[in-house]
Amino acid sequence: MTNRNIASLVLVILAGIALWMLPAHVRGDNRLFAMNGTLLPALAIALILALSLLDLIFGLLSSARSGANKRTPGPDDVRLSGASLYGLALVTVAGGLFAFALPWAGYLPASFALVLVLMIGTGGRSPVILLSVAVAAVIVLFLGLRYGLGVHLQIWPDLAGLVA
Repeated sequence: MTNRNIASLVLVILAGIALWMLPAHVRGDNRLFAMNGTLLPALAIALILALSLLDLIFGLLSSARSGANKRTPGPDDVRLSGASLYGLALVTVAGGLFAFALPWAGYLPASFALVLVLMIGTGGRSPVILLSVAVAAVIVLFLGLRYGLGVHLQIWPDLAGLVA
């Protein structure tokens, strides 16, 4: 297997897990062909899954037909460096933690923490820039989800559910 095949396999596995673990409040009541914005996350993940699976299948078929040395990187091969593995791990862990935190923390705090973690993880250092970009990004994303796509998310933590 080439690095590209391994990367496609990792994407297939991660997209499958994400599709399986997609929170119910994001899925909604998805009636087929209805104008429902909550269907978009599931469709996007399903598209990533399908395209990654196609890339994996075609990559395995072409490497099986070529008969060339499997260790020699080809022109379409992807180099996995330490930085790309760090980025993949950062996004995967941060996204997973976001998915687990979203139901009990609410959209605004969980999204704010996600944006901050990603920006700090990729080298952001100025607190003023970090906070201003995080606040602006979360507000723009919330307004786009709520009024652009009609997705109703829990904004703040459900304190009544925590006390009861």
